Amino acid sequence: MRIESTSSSMINLRNAPKVSSGGPAGEVEQQKSLGEVPPIKLSPADIGALASLFSPGGLISKLKRRLNKLKHKKCDVVPAKGTVACIDSNDLVYLGVEFLEEFQTQESVVAGVMAHEWGHSCAERPTQEEMQALNWDEIFELRRAHETLADELSGRLLALMGYTPDGLVAFLKRGKETHNLKYHSNELRANIILHGHQDELKKIQLANEIFPKTAYANHFHSKLIDEV
Repeated sequence: MRIESTSSSMINLRNAPKVSSGGPAGEVEQQKSLGEVPPIKLSPADIGALASLFSPGGLISKLKRRLNKLKHKKCDVVPAKGTVACIDSNDLVYLGVEFLEEFQTQESVVAGVMAHEWGHSCAERPTQEEMQALNWDEIFELRRAHETLADELSGRLLALMGYTPDGLVAFLKRGKETHNLKYHSNELRANIILHGHQDELKKIQLANEIFPKTAYANHFHSKLIDEV
């Protein structure tokens, strides 16, 4: 999303809605997409002190490494203008500088917003040919499904990284009500995040009971339960 709750999944940006000049004269074909117009990407030189967050030892870089490791991804993160957070079809995550200005000291909120975008990166994406075969009701149903998956995975990833979901839920609920064709209500989205977090905590607890203790603590081995 733009300045809404957590984010918007900008999938297949190169196929964003447009007018096609192909076909018979006068025929207009709209290229269907799950995505939206990308925000304005900024360079470190444009964002002043916030640039330290993106340095090798900064918070954003640290969270990026952890999320990529957890989901076996290679997502990158850049500062942007005109968004809270979003991700494109090349797994490039845009983090809004206005959001970072306000929440840079609230690590769990930043982690939750980024985890939501990594959730989008894990969603199965239809081809353009498959997209064109869908009607708009089906497309918005798919968009909502992607948002639901991203919310649930954000809760799970927060648990795996050792954060509580409280900051993310509070951030989500402070925004305007989002019950529409793309999002469930803020209350339902919060419950989905909480469910994902609690479910992952149960797996972590079970993994700790099943696997023998070692001198090297490993808080990520609950993933093994999913891989069986």
